[in-house]
Amino acid sequence: MAVSLAAQNTLVPSVSNYHLTWTTINPAFSGFRDAISASTLYRSPLYGGVGPMDMQLNVHSPVGNSKVALGGVVAYNMAPPDQDLFNLMTTYAYRLYLGSGRLSFGLSAGLYGVNSNMSELLLRDPADPSFGTEPYQKWFPNFAVGMLYYTDKYFIGISVPEIMTIPAGSQSVGAVDPDRWRVIMSGAYLFDFSRAFRLKPSVMVDYNRASTSFKASLNMGFFDSRVFIGGAYDYPNYGIALLNIQINPQWLVGYAYTMAMGEVRSALGGSHEVVLRWELRPVVRTIPDDPFYF
Repeated sequence: MAVSLAAQNTLVPSVSNYHLTWTTINPAFSGFRDAISASTLYRSPLYGGVGPMDMQLNVHSPVGNSKVALGGVVAYNMAPPDQDLFNLMTTYAYRLYLGSGRLSFGLSAGLYGVNSNMSELLLRDPADPSFGTEPYQKWFPNFAVGMLYYTDKYFIGISVPEIMTIPAGSQSVGAVDPDRWRVIMSGAYLFDFSRAFRLKPSVMVDYNRASTSFKASLNMGFFDSRVFIGGAYDYPNYGIALLNIQINPQWLVGYAYTMAMGEVRSALGGSHEVVLRWELRPVVRTIPDDPFYF
């Protein structure tokens, strides 16, 4: 029941290897790689197979030499016993040079879809009005906003990835309710000790009035930033092991294993997550000093 309610409250998945899918949570990241960047993500079901499974396709790129960048996100989430969530969003960023870095303003617009059948749930109270007996199918518009400042050494960003709520009953669109907004703050810094060794700590705080969670990670870069090994803590219940390999200037493979920690570890299983990213740059090269590998 808790899994289904959590999925109904938001359609933006909180994936483990979030370093590689920033535009999903903040449209201002569009174009920040200064390349045509396309990534796919698959996460196996959480909580020992009874939780959600996620898939994503994420594409973004600067538009020529202009200050504009465009992109798109296609996401799918499946939560047992019978709930499918869809996300089809376009992203736009307007980027200005400011000091030693760039200030980016992002907007996102598109469609969300929900396909749910709560009749499969086993309820203590079958008459509970929170769980309808009829299948729920709905497509509705949604929007996102975000800001980002980034340099060669660090970035800091803030976003609201879902402006509108999921419509209830016969409503065709959701409400704009700031009390239910998720506000996501993110940041990272590059400690460049040498070409052979770098440290990249990052943090993401996901806040709303109902609850607050955060992820903090530390990645160690070796071999001129071609291999990154690290870990993350997903407060309050999960530890994450990370491995990301830049195979060549175009291809990167990322892997994350999420495991339950604390008192919930005996009840909740882990999950595997795989990301494959391809990029095309005007000048083909590796980017050893780019903190936005993640």
